[in-house]
Amino acid sequence: MGDQGGTFDLIVLGSCAGGIAAAVTAAAAGLRVLVLDKAPVLGGTSAWSGGWIWAPGNPVCGVAEAPGAARAYLQARLGAHFDAARVDAFLEAAPRMVDFFETQTALQFDPGLAIPDTYGDLPGAGTGGRSVIARAFDGRRLGAEIALLRKPLRETSFKGMTIQSGADLRAFLTMTRSARAFAHVTGRVLRHIRDLALHGRGMDLRNGNALIARLLRSALDLGVTLRTGVTVQGLSETEGRVDGVMIGADILR
Repeated sequence: MGDQGGTFDLIVLGSCAGGIAAAVTAAAAGLRVLVLDKAPVLGGTSAWSGGWIWAPGNPVCGVAEAPGAARAYLQARLGAHFDAARVDAFLEAAPRMVDFFETQTALQFDPGLAIPDTYGDLPGAGTGGRSVIARAFDGRRLGAEIALLRKPLRETSFKGMTIQSGADLRAFLTMTRSARAFAHVTGRVLRHIRDLALHGRGMDLRNGNALIARLLRSALDLGVTLRTGVTVQGLSETEGRVDGVMIGADILR
């Protein structure tokens, strides 16, 4: 596959967390990667999400639990839709996925030690330690490419400032009862106002916005090519093998 005189081993369509994560993983393995998105910015709805990742057994939380507990939880929740092979593959790969991004990319995590599983009444449900969230990120580390990052939703932020569940949220909820919490909230708000004046957006990135920003930083570090505003009409095939994508009258191969 080629673009602007070069060739690519992989073209990723869409820039949600899964898409960029796939691009970063491939680039880290030595492949030349192109990411295309039809929107003018990157991140999809992942940039608007809470950003939590459910990954039992992950090394960031380091929580020891009974063997098979997470599997029993998924089996109870999925019922007739439980696919043992896929579940086992996920449970085996999830900790390795977290370790890969944590140790080899700009995506760093905070542990969800107090984040319980959603369906706490089911067998095998965990009370914490199975989830991780992207660590807060300074958007200035993206440089000019910060313009590629989708901004947080107005409806779920304070003038573009997101609040992260955990210690950050607790500070906002207790700011009138704790001097430390008041100082934390005051500092965040003042920095956000400064960033709006200087950069036109918040730079203290949290939740899904931090997840996408860290993945973008990782992609840029690994030489992934990022293109926005591109609508793909279809796939090109040769002898039953996909070898390019169709963009208008052109084909990227």
